Order: sequence, then C-alpha cells, then structure tokens
Amino acid sequence: MATTQAVWGIDVGRCALKAVRMRVAAEGKVEIVAHDYLEHAKILSQPDADRQELIANALEKFLSRNDISKDRVVVSVPGQHTLARFTKLPPVAPKRIPDIVRYEADQQIPFDMDEVIWDYQTFEQEGLPDVEVGIFAMKRELLREHLLHFEQAAIEPTVVQCAPLAIFNFAQHEGLLGSETSVLLDIGAENTDLVIATPGSLWTRTIPIGGNRLTDALVASFKLSFTKAEGLKRTAETSKYRRQIFQAMRPIFSDLVQELQRSIGFYSSTHRDTQIDKVVGLGNVFRLPGLQKYLQQNLGMTVEIPTTFKNVAPSESAKAGALTEEFLSFPVAFGLAVQGLELTKVTSNLLPTEIAKQVVWRKKRPAFAAAAACLLLAGGLIWFRQVTDMQAVAAGSEEADSVTVSADQAPGIIQNGPSPTYSAWGQAAAVREAGKALRDQLNNLTGQGDVEREETETLIELQLSKSLVPKILQVIHESIPLPEGLLGQASTSAGVRELINSGQVPPRAERDQVFIDSLSMQFEPDLNLLVLESLVDVEPRIAEAEGELPGFGVRITCRTPNEGGVEFLDNTFMASLRKNGRRPGTGFYFDRVWIISGSKIGTAAEGASGFGGRGSGSAWSGGPVSPGAAGDVEPEARDVITDEPVLDDWEFEIWVDVVLEDYPETETEDEEDVDAEDGGE
Repeated sequence: MATTQAVWGIDVGRCALKAVRMRVAAEGKVEIVAHDYLEHAKILSQPDADRQELIANALEKFLSRNDISKDRVVVSVPGQHTLARFTKLPPVAPKRIPDIVRYEADQQIPFDMDEVIWDYQTFEQEGLPDVEVGIFAMKRELLREHLLHFEQAAIEPTVVQCAPLAIFNFAQHEGLLGSETSVLLDIGAENTDLVIATPGSLWTRTIPIGGNRLTDALVASFKLSFTKAEGLKRTAETSKYRRQIFQAMRPIFSDLVQELQRSIGFYSSTHRDTQIDKVVGLGNVFRLPGLQKYLQQNLGMTVEIPTTFKNVAPSESAKAGALTEEFLSFPVAFGLAVQGLELTKVTSNLLPTEIAKQVVWRKKRPAFAAAAACLLLAGGLIWFRQVTDMQAVAAGSEEADSVTVSADQAPGIIQNGPSPTYSAWGQAAAVREAGKALRDQLNNLTGQGDVEREETETLIELQLSKSLVPKILQVIHESIPLPEGLLGQASTSAGVRELINSGQVPPRAERDQVFIDSLSMQFEPDLNLLVLESLVDVEPRIAEAEGELPGFGVRITCRTPNEGGVEFLDNTFMASLRKNGRRPGTGFYFDRVWIISGSKIGTAAEGASGFGGRGSGSAWSGGPVSPGAAGDVEPEARDVITDEPVLDDWEFEIWVDVVLEDYPETETEDEEDVDAEDGGE
C-alpha cells in the first residue's frame, strides 16, 4: 500500500547531486513537489578533486535549500559497487523461498557473508511456474563509506537502493517497458548501467565506459585540459566543430557498442525466447549529436530518449528548473522516490539492519520524550503546589533572605529540588533564587551571536554578487573583435584553411582577430589595495571611491596575429572592453583596463623580456612576459586551426578592474550632454 508521506529520492553522482521530492497524487499518479540539482565544482573522479569535501558541500547546500525533516529519504549506491546475481528457483511454497534464497546467496556471493549487506527480489511471470530471484549485495565497508556522507549531514535514509534497480523502477512506473524486452542504458561519468528488462523481470550489468572516457578522447585529440575538454563535450550540440568532436569520440562509442553487443548476446543465450525490441537512453551523454543515430545503426534497434515524465500529475515543479533542463540526469532519483512511496515492483533494500534500527528508534524517541515530559510536568506541578503552600506558611521568614544560589547551582535545584537541610521557607527561597539565577544567565546569553550573524549576512551578499559573473563574461565576449568577410563566415577549420590556401583572406599579420587563451576572476573586498607586478603608469580610476571599493580582478591571457600588436589590441579589444563595460544600470562597470605584459610569441620563446612603450590610451609601460605565457613555445609551433606558424603572433596579459557598482555619471559626461542639447554651442 502506498504511503501518504512525502519522499525524497537523492542520487549523489560523479558530476552532480540530483534530488526529487514526491508524494502520491490522485488516479495512481505521483506529484513532484520539489527537486534540486547541484553540480559539483569538479567531477569526483578527477585526480585533483577532493571527493569527500565536494560531496559534503553538495549535501550542505541541499539541506540549506530544502527541509527534509518530515519526509522519508531514499538514497542510491553506484551500480559498479554492487554485485547482482540472478537464479531460478523450482516451484516451492512461498514460506520456503527465504531459506532457499539464503542458501543461494551463500553460493553466489564471492565474499564472506559477514562482509556484505545483501537483499533479494523475486520475479514471477504469468503462466510460468518458475520463480526468478535477483540477489543484490554490496561490501559492508563500501556501503558504510557511502552512507557516512549522509550521516555527517544528519540525513537518515530509510531505504538504500542500487542505481540500476532505481532505473528499472523509473522505467516501469513511466511505462517505458513494452510487451517485449527492452534495454535501459544509463551512461554516467565513469560507468554505464545496463538493465535488460521486461515488465516482470530484469538483468543488469555495469560497463566501465562513461562520459569521462569521451572527455579523455577530446583531451588527446584537441590537446586541451580536462576541464576545457569537458566544456567542449557539453556544448558539442551547438558547436560549429560538432563533426570533429564526434569523430574524436567515435572510438569510445565503438567500444561501448561492442560491450553492449556482448551483454545482449549473453542475455539472449540464457533467455532464448527473448525478443529485444528497443533501447531506452538515459544520462546527459545522450545529448551528444549523433550518438542516438550511431547506436541505432550499429545495434540494429530503435533507440528512444525520453524527454518528459508520463505518469506524473501536473505541477509547477515538474515543469521548471533543472528537472526539464537536466531531465536525463534524474531517472535514478525518480526511481528512488517512487520506491519510497511503495509504488514499485522492486522493493529490495541494502540499508544495514543496525542503521535501520537506529532510524526507527530515533523516530520513536520523541514520543518517549513527550511521555517523560508529561510525567515530569505532573511531578513538577505537585511539587510546585507544595512549595507554594510552604511559602504561605513561612512568609516573612528571615531564613529566606539568607539563601543564595549561584548560576551553577540553579539547574540542579530546578531538576532535583532544593536541599532537604533547608526548612520549608528556605526551600521555597532556594527555588526562587535559582529562577533568578537562570533568568540572569538568560539575559547574559541574549544578544550573543551578533558577530556570527553579521558574518553570515556578508557571505550572503558575496553569493548574490556571483550572479554578475555571467554578465561580466558576456561583456568580455561581446568585446572580442571578429574578422570580417569570408574569414568571419567560415564555420569549420577545414573551411578556414581552404580560404587561406586560396588567397581569399588577408595575410595572417593583417587579420583583425583576438583569441582568448585563459581568463581568471577573483573577488577583491577593496580594489584599491590590489597590488600587481605591473602597476606602472596605470590609467586613473573613473571616479574617486570613498572607503572600500569591492569588485573583481579579471586577468585575461590573449593573443593576436595582427602585426599592430599592442596598438591594435588597444584600439580594438581594450577599447571595446572600456565601451561595453561602462553601461549604466548593470550593477557593475569596467574601471581600469591595462596590459600587464606582452611580447611576440617567437621573441618570448627565445628568452626576450617583452617590449617597451605602450599603445595609445593603454596603461602599460613595458613589463615582464607573463610566467609560462610563451617561454615553452616550440620553434615550429603552428596554429591548430589554420596550420600556420604562430611565432610572429603577439601574446598579452590584460587586467580589468570590475567595480561592483553602477557606472557613475562623471562631470565631463554631464557637460557633454548639456552641450549636445544646446547644439554644441
């Protein structure tokens, strides 16, 4: 029977935390009440990622945005950490199935049974006497490590389910399983969960191929860092290099197809009457262009990619936010929540017995505490009445005036009563003084925490400033000069090279192009205190700041083939930065824009230290070459797109002060406006 309590399904993946809060709605459907999607700062499997810290940060942020205190929680464990075994039982009485399964588990699980947590699920099909059993196990130490993150975040799950079974529950609830056998394919960051399922049974396997392998292929093909390659993969659908991206990842797709064919072939050999008719693709990797068509051609099956929930009651949460943008990432969390609502066929649970007992005890503890509080209150009323009577009898006693109680003694007197050595009126006075001591202590504690509250408000203000970062990046992007004519219209690297070889575009040294190699941004509480290596002859600030000047320091590493070098850069890119970054009403403006360092790439490779002088209007007076900017350039370095030599290209480091205030209207601007209104007279 379905539960009426709301349930959270939480899936902590390698790239992000996905969570869905659901409850039962009318007509057998469910309602999505809330959801959350928290992407990690780094993929957990990256070599420099602190996995423990990233998960802790995600859970902490999730709890700060959602109240789960009154809901059940169901969490997942990765499919590659669980062991799945399937066997058929002879026709037996239902009461004997647990004993037979226990024997089968001992035979099938290749570990000491004390080292694992396991559970089983029976599958029966109409018209067949055999009972198929799925045995699912996980090593106790791995499960404990996974649940430790939730324990440290004070989250108490009531069900622990492996990701492949959650996918099956999702597909069954959403009607994705047809009358024939279907393949559910969830491609994650490190592994792919394969579930071959019918409405009444399943078989699962984890394939060690995931999105990270695709990213590594782009790293090797395009000579990029892992982070840049991951960004290129995620934007492949809209990239003008989508064909080259797909070709670079094609060997990985081929390996995946081979593993799928092996798994499907093994399943078909043990289920000879099986007819597999389709593949259901899940996971954000299926957003890559060409993957669906590639699998269809090589597997010879229809590949479906769901885009929305079918058996979900309409709600605002189900139509908004990450639930629609990242839909393919939510099936596991959805399947977990549906199981928590007791609406699924698969009900196995890998939650350790000792933890389950602790959860039950903690839920009952408030009831015990309430009963104890009632008893204590009843006893306190009787005792208080006795004290009141004693006060009435002993009113005016001199002993009462001599009783003193310290703050340390007060709790003991309130809980256990005053010392029996006092007379009746002395005991009453002790209780009275204890109350005064506690009241004074409360007054002392009142007001504490103001410093922490102010620090918290400051942190909140900093978080609000983060919303300006995409706008700042957009202004920088708008300021990049783009070539005109045929070169600006070319959409592929092959097209660019063809134009260059045919002589239809200007020589490299005459092209109006600027390429950004890297960009870093750091918040500074006071830009006036910022000290850089090249603060020489820097242009003055737009407006004099009173007090602190909060903002961002932006360092841009860029290069240009134009022989004009610093003069070209100053008249195009830097001039556009000053113009576009000083628009009123944006909440920020670009203040000082100057060159920190620069040189020709070939000159820098030979060990030169830059060049003197500065372009018109720039704030650069000659400085050292930025560390690592071009010192490692090979003598035969060539452009990866055009295959031209790049040793005559210029490379610069530009600094931009971004002030977190609206662009000020200076006195000069006001005077120009007045002159314009007067016709320039």
